[in-house]
Amino acid sequence: MATHPAIQAVIDFTAGAIGGTACVLSGQPFDTAKVKMQTFPTMYRGFIHCFISTFRQVGLRGLYKGTTPALVANISENAVLFLSYGLCQDAVRFMSRVDKGTELRFDTDISVQLFVFP
Repeated sequence: MATHPAIQAVIDFTAGAIGGTACVLSGQPFDTAKVKMQTFPTMYRGFIHCFISTFRQVGLRGLYKGTTPALVANISENAVLFLSYGLCQDAVRFMSRVDKGTELRFDTDISVQLFVFP
């Protein structure tokens, strides 16, 4: 059963927002250590040393410094990307006269039909 286009758009947008959040929350500590190593190249012996030193000095909160701007950027980017991807799939289905539940795949017969006008 096909969902209403507005509901599907909300689902796609929300999935993108959740994906962006997961991306930032899982990667932010590593990004913080990378930036500290770039900013202070002689202060740390390596990535592990930087990561552990930061954690010991300021705790978990220190590894998540700068999370808010990264969250805003990634949530908005991924939400729009997921929404656009879903809308583009709908547009391709409409133009190729394929049913809503049909999986989209590249087929030479369909691609020829898309570009041959009656």
